[in-house]
Amino acid sequence: MSAGHPRVFVVVSARMASSRCPGKALAPLAGRPLLAVLLERMAAARGVEGVVLATSVSPENDALALLGEAGGFRVFRGDEEDVLRRHVDCARAIGADHVVRVTGDNPLTDVETLESLVALHLRERADYTYVPGDALLMGILSEVVSRGALEGSWERGEARHRSELVTLYLKEHPDEFRVVTGTLPAGLYRPEYRLTVDEPADVVLMQEVFARLDGASRHPSTRDAIALLDREPALARINAHLHHKPANLRSVALDAGIVGRRG
Repeated sequence: MSAGHPRVFVVVSARMASSRCPGKALAPLAGRPLLAVLLERMAAARGVEGVVLATSVSPENDALALLGEAGGFRVFRGDEEDVLRRHVDCARAIGADHVVRVTGDNPLTDVETLESLVALHLRERADYTYVPGDALLMGILSEVVSRGALEGSWERGEARHRSELVTLYLKEHPDEFRVVTGTLPAGLYRPEYRLTVDEPADVVLMQEVFARLDGASRHPSTRDAIALLDREPALARINAHLHHKPANLRSVALDAGIVGRRG
C-alpha cells in the first residue's frame, strides 16, 4: 500500500480481437471511436487518480494504443489472452493500490455508480467491491479490486480464472477476500436493456443511441440512454434477441452465494 491515501486508477481493458465483432473498439459513435468515448467518460469520474488503457502487446492493438495516447491517457500493454495477468502487471506498473475495472466494450459505463463503488471500497477497506446480480448484463457496471486481490487471484487461480472474466476467482473464493457489495443508484436497474457491445447488432444500437443524444451532450449519461430507450422502445429491440456470454451468466449465478453469505 502506498504511503498516505490509496492510489486508485480506472483501468479500461480493450483489444481489437473479438470472436463476434472484431474491431468494435473503433466503431464510430457520433463520429468518435467507441473506445475514445469510453475513456473520455471515465476521465470525468471523481475519486480516482487517473484513467489507464490496458491493451495487449499484439501489433493489431497498435491503433488502440495510439488512440489512447492521442487522448492524453496512459497506455499499458500486456498479455493478450491472460487478461487477469494484464491487470496485475498494469497495476504494478502504474503503482495502483486499487483498480476500477472497466471493460472496453461498455461505452455507457455509469460514472455515478463507479464513484459510489470507489467510495464504498475505500471506506470498507475492501479487496473487491461490486454490484451483484443481473445488472452486470446491462453493460453499465464497473468493479473495484485491490492489487493484492488481483495478485492473489492470479497466483492461486487456474487458467479459467485468467481469461476476460478477471474477477471469477474472487467470486468463487469469497472467504479469501474482503468482498463488499454495493447497489445501483435509483433508476438505473433496467436489466431488459442491453447496453454492452459484443455483436454487430449491439454496435447498431449504440450508434443509434449516440446519434440521438450527441446533440444534447458530448457525453450522454447512462440515465440519458435509458430514458431514450424508454421513449423509443423500438431501439431496444435492435439487440433484444441476443444472448449474453456464458461467462457473464456464470458470474451472475455466483452472486447468490455471496449475497446470501453476507445477508
